[in-house]
Amino acid sequence: MAATTFTLVTTVPRPHRLATAVRAIRAFGGAAAAVALLGDYGPPEAGIKDPRPRPARTD
Repeated sequence: MAATTFTLVTTVPRPHRLATAVRAIRAFGGAAAAVALLGDYGPPEAGIKDPRPRPARTD
């Protein structure tokens, strides 16, 4: 049986709150711009449906 030692880490470096907030704003802003300007709802695998219902064809 091998002896293993683990180093105790007491402080974990965390990203600055402002950097995290800016990253989140950039991500949500980019997604909102894509939807509003381009009408892009992302890949179909995301499960987001087009909110505008299509009328049924009567041929």
